[in-house]
Amino acid sequence: MKKHLSQTILENGIYVLIWSVVLAVPLFGYHDGDGVQWSAVTHFWLGTLPFAGLFVLNNYILMPMLMLRKRYGWYVMCAILVIIIIFIVIPLSTGLPKMHMFCAAETDSLCLDTVIHEGIYRCPEALPGHEGFAAPPPRPPQGYIDMPISLLPVKWEMLVNRTLIAILILGCNIAIKLLFRSMRDARYMREVESQRLKAELKYLKAQINPHFFMNTLNNIHALIDIDTEKAKEAVIELSKIMRYVLYDADRQTVSLQKEIEFIDNYIRLMRLRYSDDVDISTEYPAMMPDVQVPPLALATLTENAFKHGISYRIDSFVHTVLEVGDGFIVYTVSNSISDCAAGVSGMTGNGVGLDNLLKRLELLYGTDYSFEVQRTDRQYVASLRIPTEL
Repeated sequence: MKKHLSQTILENGIYVLIWSVVLAVPLFGYHDGDGVQWSAVTHFWLGTLPFAGLFVLNNYILMPMLMLRKRYGWYVMCAILVIIIIFIVIPLSTGLPKMHMFCAAETDSLCLDTVIHEGIYRCPEALPGHEGFAAPPPRPPQGYIDMPISLLPVKWEMLVNRTLIAILILGCNIAIKLLFRSMRDARYMREVESQRLKAELKYLKAQINPHFFMNTLNNIHALIDIDTEKAKEAVIELSKIMRYVLYDADRQTVSLQKEIEFIDNYIRLMRLRYSDDVDISTEYPAMMPDVQVPPLALATLTENAFKHGISYRIDSFVHTVLEVGDGFIVYTVSNSISDCAAGVSGMTGNGVGLDNLLKRLELLYGTDYSFEVQRTDRQYVASLRIPTEL
């Protein structure tokens, strides 16, 4: 609301500035050695009243009620009608001021230098000491002849000129109004998109967390029958995992250090379940850099590897490697493919965990991330590369 109000104030401030410049022009144009010719300035200001009235009607009535509501046909018709009434009907019905030419003698040629709105012409050479046109004196100087000229051609020329100026004013008004309208729409769309992204990210994370805990609880359930002590240790590790998910996973990003600690807790949980025959290894940088990553992004790949890569009948392995380069992080997880996991959708990246991970990454990074998979008959390698900054 504050942004909308400030933009409205700025728009109206531009209108005030433009009209202030227009009204200030005659103060410099109608100026001679004796000062400002207020009579001519007043005539100029009175001549701008119809244009100011047109602007007010268009900006505060016609555009909000018709054009901005996409009633374009009605807007065009009403705008044309207003122009005709203000600049043609009213002048023709009330009549235009009488026009005169001041020249030194009847034999002088007509030299029209310029015209002011009341139709008085001045020959610049007719009045020594004055350059260009100036407001005529109340009475012609002695020795000069007041020569009335034809009203009809000049009247229609003035009407056409005023109508063209009116159309130009409407065009400028429409351009400014639409510019600010587009700025408001663009800001509104950015806010809507931001809210949509936040809602979708929250929804996706809400899907990931139950999915992750479902697998972990299944692991603990299996340990209870195999080794009670290991099951107790598993509950402790699970509590650490839950603390991370409850307090950190709801953020947009977390530190890489916290994400790696979460993965280590999860791997310790898996070591309690599986025998020493499963080859589990991790490789991290000696000094963990202070960078941010999406919560559970790296953990999802690790969990997926244990879910689909471990078998009790064949030798299995899960290897994780974390590399940090200049402006990017590469996390690679390679695992064996168990017989029961062969052909499972999760191995191709279409499971719930990986599918939601890719959606989150797309929402956060757009096209700045990459996810590659390589699969052979016995091995599956997933490599995720993300920038260190959003």
